[in-house]
Amino acid sequence: MEVSKQDIIDALREGGIRSGDTVIVHSSLKACGHIDGGADTVIDAFLEVLGKDGTLVMPALAQKNFETAYEDWSMDRPSDVGLITETFRLRPGVLRSDQATHSVCACGKDAEWLTRDHGKYGQRPGVFGATPFAACSPWQKLYDINAKIVLFGVTMQSNTMKHLIEYQFIDDMLSKISDVDKRKELFGRLRAMDKMDTMCWPFSSGVKTQEWCDKEGLLRKVKCGNGELVFFRAKDTNDYSEKIYFAHPELFWNEEFIAWFKEAKELTELI
Repeated sequence: MEVSKQDIIDALREGGIRSGDTVIVHSSLKACGHIDGGADTVIDAFLEVLGKDGTLVMPALAQKNFETAYEDWSMDRPSDVGLITETFRLRPGVLRSDQATHSVCACGKDAEWLTRDHGKYGQRPGVFGATPFAACSPWQKLYDINAKIVLFGVTMQSNTMKHLIEYQFIDDMLSKISDVDKRKELFGRLRAMDKMDTMCWPFSSGVKTQEWCDKEGLLRKVKCGNGELVFFRAKDTNDYSEKIYFAHPELFWNEEFIAWFKEAKELTELI
């Protein structure tokens, strides 16, 4: 099916995107059919709907040669998450956050604020290093303002905001353990970039999370060509997701992390 710029604009507006919004997009160029003009058409459609007071954000993640991401990082490193994101990264006026594994690109009113100081303070322990989902990261800022998220032909498995949940959750659990030695021991058992063979980390299924969020009424879906666009809010879905993970760990986490979670929970003030 042929998809035009106007088709995308109509779908975005039907999904609730408005002028002045801050929107982060996770995307697949092929999912909706043949788009006349390709990646640039998708980007232009978003920018037209958002207007001069809006901000468009896209991930520019490292996935190829991930284990060396910190060693060979540069601001010129291509985005590994699709042609739309890489086309956006190369556009004049687009800014990028300075972080090796989970940078974002942005243009518009709040682009400079969103991309500045990625990981410079408020670092959190985590599987991808301490900086990607720090308190000063773009991901935290998008959560704080409850930014709109659009899945353009992909599922919540591609929603990078899920990793912010993981980092916030681990940081919160560890911070409430008063026994320093036990806290260090639990931290040492978590999965990290230098020991990727362990599965002790709260990875969860994006597909299953999407099913729960959909039942809760947090998602809006709109057809576009042969594909589907899914719209939701960053804070709303993250808060709900953390709630259901905590309440139903057996549905979302593997046995290794559930054992870690139960042990840590006994040492915290969390209920």
